[in-house]
Amino acid sequence: MVSRKYRRLVEYERQKAFKEPRKSILIVCEGEKTEPIYFNALKKRLRLVMVDVEIIGEGAAPINVVNRAISLREDRKIIANKSLTKTEYEIIYCVFDVDIHETLAQAIDKAKGNKIEAILSNPCFEYWYILHFRKTSAPFSSSQDAKSALRRKHPAYNESDTTIFDVVYPKTDDAIKHSREVLREQHNDAEDLSDCNPSTHVHKIVAYLQNMSQQ
Repeated sequence: MVSRKYRRLVEYERQKAFKEPRKSILIVCEGEKTEPIYFNALKKRLRLVMVDVEIIGEGAAPINVVNRAISLREDRKIIANKSLTKTEYEIIYCVFDVDIHETLAQAIDKAKGNKIEAILSNPCFEYWYILHFRKTSAPFSSSQDAKSALRRKHPAYNESDTTIFDVVYPKTDDAIKHSREVLREQHNDAEDLSDCNPSTHVHKIVAYLQNMSQQ
């Protein structure tokens, strides 16, 4: 028969494990739909235990995305100081496209100055999806051109598409490999992708979350 003392000890350890603070990361996206749909689906699929991932679809210009991230970091510091289960953000990612944005250069500089990782896609996030199907370094004339190329692989695609995740997810490792190779071979692992068409940094977030899911 299990003693009362033993049962209390087991219950205490369960509660302790449940309340143990987890690492926290913040992902603030320029887009309101496409990027949050992908990252939320990835978060759910990976069943992350060791990291708390907060995903925000800002729907604003790059500089506003960075400003929102800075504001959320300050709010989180206050919460973390009063909480047993919440921690300050360990990593903050700002995700935006290299499109015609007047504030892009300013946003990149401000992100770097505030120790925030700028995750760029040139010309747009859809290039990350394309890399799941094939490795390509051929430039796109516009975001619409990239989206049209993606629809040739996945005709149902639109910016609110929730079906594409299940299609591309099994090819995630291929996409990471392709993305890293294009970035290295064509663009010397550039941080500013403004003149690096096509390219993306999205693999950095995905690889990090994959690693956290295995811990």
